[in-house]
Amino acid sequence: MVAGKTKRQFNRITLYIVIILLCLIFFYPAFVVFANSLRSYTSTSTLFFNGFHWKNYLLAVTMIPFGSYLLHSLAIAGISVIGTTMMSGVVGFGFARLYGPGKNVLFIIILATMMLPGIVTQVPQFLIYHRIGFINTYWPWVVGAIGGSPFFIFLYKQFFSNIPKEMEEAARIDGCSTFGIFLRIFIPVSVPVITTVAVMTFQGSWGDAMSPFMYLSSNMWPLATALISATYTLNGNANVVLYPVLEAAAIIFAVPSIITFFVGQRYLVEGIVTTGLKG
Repeated sequence: MVAGKTKRQFNRITLYIVIILLCLIFFYPAFVVFANSLRSYTSTSTLFFNGFHWKNYLLAVTMIPFGSYLLHSLAIAGISVIGTTMMSGVVGFGFARLYGPGKNVLFIIILATMMLPGIVTQVPQFLIYHRIGFINTYWPWVVGAIGGSPFFIFLYKQFFSNIPKEMEEAARIDGCSTFGIFLRIFIPVSVPVITTVAVMTFQGSWGDAMSPFMYLSSNMWPLATALISATYTLNGNANVVLYPVLEAAAIIFAVPSIITFFVGQRYLVEGIVTTGLKG
């Protein structure tokens, strides 16, 4: 028994050491960016702190129209999160609980679209949106949200399939409609998967720089796109790029993603795990 207990303690210590090392490996690049965001623009890049020039963060939000870009980012993210979370849930509920001819075939077709790389459909989508006048508007994100996401539809479908049918049958006996069952029975118990979809959608839309570059003019760009071509240069000398200020802007840009991840962290694992309990 003593030998077995010692072996378990050794395995646990080894596991903790591996976890700590992996955390340091993943955290260190972000630490380097943060350290460089505080250095002077006249100094070279560093792997550790060589100064604490907090003014770089003030310059990051004042040297460009940061507030305007931020509002565009929030608008795009809001449309994507609200629309995709709602519509993917409705479609997932239909596949999980409604019956009709060809339902399984349609579900397989939706899942098959996940095998197509996004770059394959970007050009056809751009041509369609251009011809119907969606350029320089938020309509591409509205239409995309209405269609939902194949992966999120799959998550919802799997989650809803695990809910006992007795709850649905009891609601129907009480005279509840199909849509009422969805709102009153399924939505209240679906917080984990809803949070998972919302967080993952926000992460994707917040960091998307390519789509706004294709569909929007520069005065409507979100932060992800604007920071790629941000002109953080020294006054009077456009050839001197203020990289510490640019890195400070990148840190500020990452804050909302970090916050949403930690806020929804308690539901993320549960939302992913519970969708795979039943095929």
